[in-house]
Amino acid sequence: MWETIKVSLEGTWILFKDGLLLGAGLPIIFALGVRLWAGRENVAADGTVTEHPSNTGTKILAWLCFAVVLLAVIAGIEIIVAAGMGKEVSFEHIFPTIVEKS
Repeated sequence: MWETIKVSLEGTWILFKDGLLLGAGLPIIFALGVRLWAGRENVAADGTVTEHPSNTGTKILAWLCFAVVLLAVIAGIEIIVAAGMGKEVSFEHIFPTIVEKS
């Protein structure tokens, strides 16, 4: 009985971790990139707005966030295409590659 509970909890943890990463993690990374790109504004007591555009460092971080999201989307599309061709995606190398099912 305890073995069954252990296996169930391990499966639940994997599902939770992957769902958090792909379900909420990618939108959070994208939102962080948008926020870094936007810079910031200060509103004074009299209603005047002072804009502070983002500097080069924060724009580089924003592009890095966008690149991570884009690579995840490309990998997801590759997995879907591979499954449609009756193959699978291997992550043995740096880049995911489509290989025959084992």
